[in-house]
Amino acid sequence: MRTKRQTFWERIWASTIVLYTFVATFVVWKALHKYGVNPYLFFVIDLITSWFYGLASARLVVAVIKKRWSETQKWGWLSALNFMLPQVYILVAANHVPKDVYIIIFSVIGVMAAFAALGVVSQIRAARKEKSAE
Repeated sequence: MRTKRQTFWERIWASTIVLYTFVATFVVWKALHKYGVNPYLFFVIDLITSWFYGLASARLVVAVIKKRWSETQKWGWLSALNFMLPQVYILVAANHVPKDVYIIIFSVIGVMAAFAALGVVSQIRAARKEKSAE
């Protein structure tokens, strides 16, 4: 069972990720609209999945800290799925995209995945330090 504090931080984390959706949609609209990617559909997909990604990644952190490995696996898969769905939409929807654009898309996915992993690791480390200080 999650505490009120955990629920609060889960919601803050998820809300921050949802805010990123607006930035990502703007980039998609400016850069990929001309290649057939519908920025409105991307926004809806990203808005829905970003909330669930935020919650799942926050719960993944808690599960790792508390060494609940079965929960870690579940939240890890849900985090990955919700993280990748908007990018998969872009790859499926884009038409006649120059090779350079695909390289940029895959680079952005890689950088975002690295930031997501670093964010989870840093949250785990911070929580472990806080827990050991108690």
